[in-house]
Amino acid sequence: MHLVCHAQPRETAHPAREDVDVWSHGYVARKPGLVKPGGVHYICRMSTASTKDLKDGADRIALVDLDSTVADYSAALSEAMRAIQHPSEEPYTDRYEELTKRVELPYVEARRKMIQRVPGFWRSLKPIALGFDVVEDLRRTGFQLHVLTKGPRSNSGAWAEKLEWSREWLPDAVVTVTAGDKGDVYGRVLVDDFPPYFMSWLENRPRGLVVCVAHEWNAVFARGGSAERPNVVRYDGKNRDEITVAIQRAYERASGEAL
Repeated sequence: MHLVCHAQPRETAHPAREDVDVWSHGYVARKPGLVKPGGVHYICRMSTASTKDLKDGADRIALVDLDSTVADYSAALSEAMRAIQHPSEEPYTDRYEELTKRVELPYVEARRKMIQRVPGFWRSLKPIALGFDVVEDLRRTGFQLHVLTKGPRSNSGAWAEKLEWSREWLPDAVVTVTAGDKGDVYGRVLVDDFPPYFMSWLENRPRGLVVCVAHEWNAVFARGGSAERPNVVRYDGKNRDEITVAIQRAYERASGEAL
C-alpha cells in the first residue's frame, strides 16, 4: 500500500483505486462554507477496497460519522478539560451553542483546541457500542461503509489520526475527512449524532435515512420528540429492531423511490 498526494477539484469524485491510500488536499477558504472558484475541496480519502468492490452495488453506500457516533470524542474531551480546570469551575459541556444556547468563552475554546492538538488525542478515542451496533447492521445488510468525518481546518494532525483510528476500528471502510459540507456527499444512509450536519445532508438527500446515535443534543429527534422526522431514527440501544428494519428498507428501495 502507498500514499498518493494531490489536489482534487471539489466537484470531481475521486476514482476508486485498488490497494491505494489517497490523501488529496488543496485550497480551503477562510470563511466556512466558501471554496475558491476553480479551486479544490480540502479532503483526504483512504481506501483498501478494490475497484470491483466499489462498483458492485455502487449506490448502496452508508456514511458513518466518527466523533460521538462511533468514537467517543465527547467523553475524552470532557475528561481532558476537567483535568486542567480549577476545582471551582463548572465541568466542560459540549459547545453546541446553536442547540443548547451555551457559549464557549475564549479561554475555554483555547483549552479545547490545545487538547485537540495533543498527539494521540484523536487516535486513542474509545469506540462507542451504540455506533458499532449500527455499523454491524449496515455490514450484515450489505452496505459499503464510507467514513465521513469533519476535520479541523487548522489541525492537520487530527486528520491523520482520524485516518489511523478508522484503519484500526473500521478497516473495511473508505475514509473521507472533509472541511466541507457533509450534504455534498452521496449515501443512502448517514449515521451521525449532530443535527446541523445530518439535516444539511437530508436537504440534498430527501430519500435518505439518518440513523442518529443518541445524545442529549439530539433528543428532540426521538419518536414523539418536537423534531421527529420519518427518515431520522434515533438509536438509544432499546430500539435495535427498528434500526435493523429501517436499514434493510434503505438498502432495498429502488433508485429514486421514497424511503
